[in-house]
Amino acid sequence: MEKYFALFFDCLSSCSNGNQLVELTQNCRQGTVAIKFDSKMVEQNLIQAGLAIQLHTFDQIDSTNAEAKRVGQQTGRITQPQVFIANHQTGGYGRLNRDFYSPKDSGLYVSFLIPIAAENFNPGLLTTMTAVASVEAIEKHFPVRLQIKWVNDLILANRKVGGILAEAITNPVTNQIIGVVIGIGVNLSTTNFPDELQKVAISLSNRPDAKDQTAFVNDFITNFFNHLETYQTGDFMTQYRKKSSVIGHHVRVQFQNNTVTGVVSDIDDDGALLLQTDNQKLKITSGEIIHVRPINE
Repeated sequence: MEKYFALFFDCLSSCSNGNQLVELTQNCRQGTVAIKFDSKMVEQNLIQAGLAIQLHTFDQIDSTNAEAKRVGQQTGRITQPQVFIANHQTGGYGRLNRDFYSPKDSGLYVSFLIPIAAENFNPGLLTTMTAVASVEAIEKHFPVRLQIKWVNDLILANRKVGGILAEAITNPVTNQIIGVVIGIGVNLSTTNFPDELQKVAISLSNRPDAKDQTAFVNDFITNFFNHLETYQTGDFMTQYRKKSSVIGHHVRVQFQNNTVTGVVSDIDDDGALLLQTDNQKLKITSGEIIHVRPINE
């Protein structure tokens, strides 16, 4: 994808002072642990990287993915990348429209709106690339080591710390793909998970200070776009496999209204899951792993 050389900021419902410190928290309450970042510094860094990105920030929104889709579908064409970041999602969602718990002041909820033609859209590689880019940015700024559960879950200590959802956008007249929205939600300091998530979700437990948060937001955005430049080559797949939590494990997979069990032998260069069952080898390009256990259990 061609790099651009301008940057536009649209900081909605945000607070700023003279040095453009954006605080994504309702009413700019003192003493919260909200995401804070210096928008001017992010702007300078992205311009130096040769990226033109329209950045939207929200205290509260239904869903960053939903907003990105609304923006992308308004004109029927997408001319430049845009990024949407929220402090709180009231209607965050993941795969199969499941709720994604997105409380205020405790997570990073970001969506990328990318112009992309149908012939250049590889959803498997785009999702796996996003996972690698996200893990790299998180591990650079937090003292954790994450894994990736095919295809869209970020895992810490065998529990979900983040998720990824890619959605195509089509022209309402021609029905052709004109872009894609990639949403990422990360539990940074969430503690009060609902009962149904207590045993399956986890947070990174702490946050960097305001200066480091600027670097984190900047790296999260730039690392995504750096990988996007070459994502169709699959040059990140070696790293994806190293981070996989499922290769060599027994799994149960739901796909195409079926449920199968087997051992994950590999993940191919297009991001597809290679599953060895009792009597066949399957290549699964879209689905969900609903159970994982080590091969010796």
